[in-house]
Amino acid sequence: MKNYRRNLPPLDGLMFFEAAARHMNFSRAAEELLVSQTAVSKRIQQLEAHLGRALFLRDGRRLRLTAEGESLRDHASLLLDFAEMTLSNLIQRPDAAVRIATNSAVSLFWLTPRLRSFGLSAEAAPVEMVTTDQIGALLDGGNDLAILYGNGHWEGMDCVSLFADVMLPVAAPEVAALMRPDRCLADHAPETAPPLLTFDRLSPDWTNWQNWPGLPNLAGWKTLPCRTYAQSIGRALQGDGIALGSRHLLDFELSSGALVPLLPELPHPRNGYYLAHQANRPLSDAATRLYRSLLAR
Repeated sequence: MKNYRRNLPPLDGLMFFEAAARHMNFSRAAEELLVSQTAVSKRIQQLEAHLGRALFLRDGRRLRLTAEGESLRDHASLLLDFAEMTLSNLIQRPDAAVRIATNSAVSLFWLTPRLRSFGLSAEAAPVEMVTTDQIGALLDGGNDLAILYGNGHWEGMDCVSLFADVMLPVAAPEVAALMRPDRCLADHAPETAPPLLTFDRLSPDWTNWQNWPGLPNLAGWKTLPCRTYAQSIGRALQGDGIALGSRHLLDFELSSGALVPLLPELPHPRNGYYLAHQANRPLSDAATRLYRSLLAR
């Protein structure tokens, strides 16, 4: 008689180990799993106690896998992938909502109007939108689709480009009118210009004023801090200053004249926005219809 309960460790311990072994860092594994670093360390200690083997060698802040850890790493991801695929095939229902995840800026400015168009079309299906700025939540296996920002390479994800990362300074018409007649932001005296609307970078490769090549010298410019990229655009629409906006996300605001460009757009040479899904899991019919709809717009 098989006794899985006695012979197998808790499967969530394998999930924690797989993430830690892939990142070789407990903190990054914790961020992906949306738990604390302490929780990751505790689960791995429990797994090691169950197996009676050390899986990691801890040398200060550095981690190394033991021989047993390397062996388990090579098989744990295959085991978890198979379990996830098997269970998802069992519970998938024809009327299940398509779950799509993206960050707050894409959700507000780009995805929401397109989901409305999809919902009114002949291809419509129930959709659940997950809005989060946590990369771990965007890559969660429970999402059918995700819109990701970066270079298009994420382990285990099948990605196709939606649009490039093209940034340009934007302002409300009344703010743009205060600038030089040619509205050339780079040549304007910063002490007399409207303030720059700043926000924290979401990730190391996220573009904002501090690493945008169109205005390399920020010395002397007044700034107004915002909590998010979306809030910086909202304050720009209200006439509070100049925002650094994404050309593709702000298509409606720019084409309607609610925001005015102050410099030619500059594309990021490496990054962009990608429509992605788990490479080892086939899309449902409803997810496929949404996938095709978003690529067509």
